Amino acid sequence: RPGGGSVAATMDAANLRLAEGFVTPAYVRQGGQALQQRRHLVKTLLSQRRLPEEGWDEATVELFLAELSIMDSNNFIGNVGVGEREGRVASGLVTRRHFGLAHGIGRSGDIAAEQPKAA
Repeated sequence: RPGGGSVAATMDAANLRLAEGFVTPAYVRQGGQALQQRRHLVKTLLSQRRLPEEGWDEATVELFLAELSIMDSNNFIGNVGVGEREGRVASGLVTRRHFGLAHGIGRSGDIAAEQPKAA
């Protein structure tokens, strides 16, 4: 879902309540619990700043990468980057393969350095 939003980001508590108009509250509750479990894995990764002892399933990895991707300024809704260092990819296949992450390392060569224009 690069650039299109992720399920976890879009299915917040308010949207889960609205979903009860389509399926029973029990199903929505179960789905919300599944999303919460994945959010907890991400929270643990970020707070502990190390890889988990037990690896994540592919869906969790893809969900995390999709959420990172939608925070990249290349993928903001309505944004069209025209700067010399904007990430542009001509192939949808390549975009999907790289989860919509097109920015590289800035001129400093430091992967952790902030890139002010890349937000």
